[in-house]
Amino acid sequence: MLELRRARPGEAAELAALAVRSKGHWPYPPEFLARFARVQGLTEEVVAANEVWVGERAGRVRGFCTLLHRADRAILDDLWLDPAEIGRGSGRLLFEHAVARAVAAGARVLEWDADPHAVGFYERMGAGTVGWSDSPLGRPLPLMRLTLDG
Repeated sequence: MLELRRARPGEAAELAALAVRSKGHWPYPPEFLARFARVQGLTEEVVAANEVWVGERAGRVRGFCTLLHRADRAILDDLWLDPAEIGRGSGRLLFEHAVARAVAAGARVLEWDADPHAVGFYERMGAGTVGWSDSPLGRPLPLMRLTLDG
């Protein structure tokens, strides 16, 4: 099982690289992954200013999530796993942690733009697609929402 802790700003580059490896789990061409790496906005300042949690196993970061708070709404800005963690329950652990943190902050809904390949996972977590949003990579992404019980 992963151990969760707050991310340190100095880990931003490592986390951004993990996000690219995670997206590379899906059948995206190398050019798309390179564009994704260029638009990653995970900087030391972002990590310092927001709620970013990492999951570690044996002292190695294996996944992370970023939660942004917007009054009664929380945004799941990131949820990425090292490809070796996919299917081991680590995504569920990070997602449930994000939900608990959103509820504790008073959010009534959790929303996020999902990678199309991850929609099934999020549906299993109880979320639904409520619309579409434009991605900086020029394609529509499912906008997903989970209503939170406080």
